Amino acid sequence: MEREKIKLQLRAVSLLAGTAIGTGMISLPIVLANFGILGSLLLMIFFCWVTYVSAIVRCELNIKSKKDYNLRDVGLHFGGRASAYLGDIFTKLLNFALLSAYIFGGTSIIRSFMLADCQFAAVAVAFAAAIAAIFLFSSNFVIKINNHAFIILFTVVVGGIICLAMWSNMDSVPFQIGDIWHSKTWGTVLPVVFTSFGYQGSLHSLTKFVGNDRQMIKRACLFGSIIPACVYCLWVTCVLVIIFNSDQQSYSRMLTQPIEVGELIQILSKITNIGGIQAISWIVSFLAIMTSIVGVGIALNEIIEKDLPRRIVMTEKMRHVISTAIMIIPATLVAVFVPNAFIKVLGFAGIILSVIAIILPVHLYRRSIPDKQSLSMSVKIIFIVGLAIIAFGLMDMFI
Repeated sequence: MEREKIKLQLRAVSLLAGTAIGTGMISLPIVLANFGILGSLLLMIFFCWVTYVSAIVRCELNIKSKKDYNLRDVGLHFGGRASAYLGDIFTKLLNFALLSAYIFGGTSIIRSFMLADCQFAAVAVAFAAAIAAIFLFSSNFVIKINNHAFIILFTVVVGGIICLAMWSNMDSVPFQIGDIWHSKTWGTVLPVVFTSFGYQGSLHSLTKFVGNDRQMIKRACLFGSIIPACVYCLWVTCVLVIIFNSDQQSYSRMLTQPIEVGELIQILSKITNIGGIQAISWIVSFLAIMTSIVGVGIALNEIIEKDLPRRIVMTEKMRHVISTAIMIIPATLVAVFVPNAFIKVLGFAGIILSVIAIILPVHLYRRSIPDKQSLSMSVKIIFIVGLAIIAFGLMDMFI
């Protein structure tokens, strides 16, 4: 019995950590170059804490309601129809946006290592079709596969970091910072960094998976936040140090404008010029994208399948096929037709994530506690952070 519980705990941790470790492996070195090593580490550690506190607040709502509710149902339970509609719309927008970014990023990574110059749209459609095929299996089976993929990813990341650290010239470390005082810099960085840690879209799947076990949920959220933070800190440090010491021109370009996903992988491959490290860079990037796709896709698929009208007679398998198609097709269209979609969509997703992972859950949590009790300082701080992410993100989009 205890062994089964440990396995369940590990799968719960891998679901959250695997969802979080994804775009950040590629996006964080791109957007954090301006902050240097010290600033980058401080930001990532801070957002690890923000993610953990916001996840606990969100899960407490499920525990209080004693249901494996998604955010729409939690909103209806604690805040009424307006909160339910807001949670439903923003959750779907977030998951579609993240899935679009993952499809774009995965396609860029695949194309960067293809010998023939294939059209982006053709590779994206093939990649999306492969993703759809994965989600035709049951959620439990996909979670088991994700668990194995995450273990492989973590092992390869640790090996990759050791190889990169041994190979790299550590004579100089990029402590200097770029233009971090411009509002557009923060408008790009804050949403992207928060999104890189974002596994909140999978929390209702987590509570369902572990049966609303409070201790298991807290441990999953804790290690699901710490593991990505450790991986990101080591990975970003190694990548920035290597590029700074070996390709000053590319590093200078990263200080002035975001580079493409595939371009970052190509830069690392050209710098190292070692087949094994090139393979590690590709495997880490691709597995990171895939584990994130699984985490977000499971949550989105469950939401869509639940929303399909019951009055239309169809088998459960057919419902699953239809929900998978509804999930994949719009996300693929965004990835194909929105230019440079990766950072743009992640920034947009960060704004939405702030609403559904911080602002709305804190509002509902306040309504769920007795009037004489006040919110803890930690909850108040993350609420202010959520407002800041939204404000800077909107400025970046419209100013």
